[in-house]
Amino acid sequence: MASSEDEILEKPVVLVVENEPIIRMETVHTIKEAGYAVLDASNADEAMKILEGHHHIRAVFTEIRLPGHRNGMELGRAIAERWPLVRLIMTSGVSKTDDFPADWRYVQKPYDGAQIAALLRALIVPHLTVVR
Repeated sequence: MASSEDEILEKPVVLVVENEPIIRMETVHTIKEAGYAVLDASNADEAMKILEGHHHIRAVFTEIRLPGHRNGMELGRAIAERWPLVRLIMTSGVSKTDDFPADWRYVQKPYDGAQIAALLRALIVPHLTVVR
């Protein structure tokens, strides 16, 4: 379940983009347990709509192999161009084959909560405000 509006205003916000409902729910739970507010989407189009409407998103954690006309890599490029301060974490159940920009991160599935929490802590500066 996504975070409440109060949580979104009080905590750093992470957008989870995952097409598999069970994995998405588990990832949302893991990130919330790590102390972040979380929004979620099942595809790139939903993610872009959420990004356009929520100016507090600090990081996007996305599956690379998303269904639809835009995959996770294309989503990442669109985010990097439009919102360059939003941190990007890519994930997949297959080995990393794409070359990522230096400031993107990759996490192989299956991942654990401690791994995700540590990565988010390293990427998100708590006092930074994202201005659009």
